Amino acid sequence: MNKSTLAIPPVILGFLCAAFADDLGFDGHDLVEPDCDAMASWYTCRDIDTAPPNVFRGYEYMHLTSQTLGPDGDTVYPDTGEPYVTTVTSCSSCHFTGGQVPFGSPVYQSPSKYRADPGTGLGPYFRPLGYHRDLEDSVIDCFRNCMNADRAPAKDDPVMVALVDYIRWVADGINDPEMREDWTQLPSEAGPSLPSIPGVQSMRADPLRGAGLYANRCADCHSEDAPGAGEYRIGEERPRVPALWGSIDGYSRGAAFYRTPVLAAYIQTHMPLDEPGTLSDQDALDIAAHINAPDKPRPGGMADEMYCHDDPDGIPSALRKPADWLVGCEYPGERFHFESMGTDFDDMVLNGPWTELAAWRAAEVDRLLNACPADLVPPFGVLDLADVGAFVIAFLDRDADADLAEPIGVFDLADVQAFVGSFVAGCP
Repeated sequence: MNKSTLAIPPVILGFLCAAFADDLGFDGHDLVEPDCDAMASWYTCRDIDTAPPNVFRGYEYMHLTSQTLGPDGDTVYPDTGEPYVTTVTSCSSCHFTGGQVPFGSPVYQSPSKYRADPGTGLGPYFRPLGYHRDLEDSVIDCFRNCMNADRAPAKDDPVMVALVDYIRWVADGINDPEMREDWTQLPSEAGPSLPSIPGVQSMRADPLRGAGLYANRCADCHSEDAPGAGEYRIGEERPRVPALWGSIDGYSRGAAFYRTPVLAAYIQTHMPLDEPGTLSDQDALDIAAHINAPDKPRPGGMADEMYCHDDPDGIPSALRKPADWLVGCEYPGERFHFESMGTDFDDMVLNGPWTELAAWRAAEVDRLLNACPADLVPPFGVLDLADVGAFVIAFLDRDADADLAEPIGVFDLADVQAFVGSFVAGCP
């Protein structure tokens, strides 16, 4: 496994004893490279040596982040003189080969993915933070959540412009214009989404077993400097390895890789270096659980801000966060429900199995979407305006028809408000 950088989606993985392909002009060695021949039917790998100047600057920010935007760089905010990022991680720790590796957090789909909807003018809805975002917004979130920065560049900042120019240049490698305009038409092997392990939600991770596997399969790369140290060891003839934990340089609790199944699939797909796909599902899951264990320090990122709002349909977003996502706000009563049955809630979310929690949340979402006042609805069936009128009359003269008064009992103003509310909400 290896260390390098991180950046555009709210993620940062560290398992990269990987490298930018030298034949594409990317500086580096021993990094995960794209198989350009296998991708040729739908994508032409971009050679950075052919890039325009501003695109090349964006590439440097992506691939040499700490040496340009970070503590060792000379690109700083002009108003304060402070670096853009304070970690030694870089974007390419997550976005292999500058975002050209399938299932390696590629960026070739990003311009299409974040294009505004023609009808609403809004970009896709980002549930963890509850807003619609465009491509620049996603970069801003990465600065804050993946690079652990207190500040992110404005959308017209030259650094932002260069990063976006670079991402669009990578996307221009997609051969078919229709695929370029609609990323959902990319073939499955393009891997625009994170990889996944089939059936992982019903599995259980063992972080103690994972510690032994990590020592045998990962530590040669990742522990040579101790976890969290170093970036870009040019001339040292050994892999670059990203920080898998650490209070400053590790990926944050708000990053997607803090989800054990997500990290496990990424590990299995790309690691160990030169031997990807050799770890079993269980091995990869156990290694991921060891890396994400609570004893490993890591920054908070935007974790505490996530899933703390209601979705547009009024459902608390905490009910829709993945069952393996520990951070952010919790739905009231959820933790108590499981802990009252003797379940260690945090351990379940970190290590699984996740099926029971996912089913409980889905049932609660369904209940809320279809909820009506229990003591009012069953006797009446479908509500219409006549029902409301009859109910209000019954309240006013306290002489209701039998089918209204019997099931409800004594009327008060709260009954009327609840009944009218159920009608307005369209409850069945």
